[in-house]
Amino acid sequence: MKFNHWLALGLFLPGITLALDIYPQVSGSIVEMTTPGKQVSSGDVLVKLDDRQAQLTLQHLKAIGNIKQQAFDDALLVFDQTQELYDRMVASHRDLDIAKMARNAQKRELDAHNVLIKIQMIELEKYQIKSPISGVVKQTPDLRNATNIAIPKVLIVIE
Repeated sequence: MKFNHWLALGLFLPGITLALDIYPQVSGSIVEMTTPGKQVSSGDVLVKLDDRQAQLTLQHLKAIGNIKQQAFDDALLVFDQTQELYDRMVASHRDLDIAKMARNAQKRELDAHNVLIKIQMIELEKYQIKSPISGVVKQTPDLRNATNIAIPKVLIVIE
């Protein structure tokens, strides 16, 4: 979101209306939008963008995460079994080291993948544009141009 230059003036000059331009952080088709003249509070949803592709990406990442979790669980089981065999002097120290390296590698992959899931969840939040302040919606784009392209445009003006 980008603040309009009026924001600085509103802070220093009493009686000046504070206005805020709302910019989207992602591109997408507008699914739902508040109407001009509506009173909004801080945190109210102003615009919902089509998030179907982002939702599918999150589902895909979660499915892969389940596979990586199973691979880690398997590596952990192999390590535990190898540790038990080592303790009974059936497996060598080298076998134990190999099992430990495999377990640690699977853990690193799982941790890295979980970070990707968290990143996608943060990205998904960007498809709902919420009001940062309370005020009245003064301007919204023409619904005939309801697709937000990569070039940043003002979606809503709140005073």
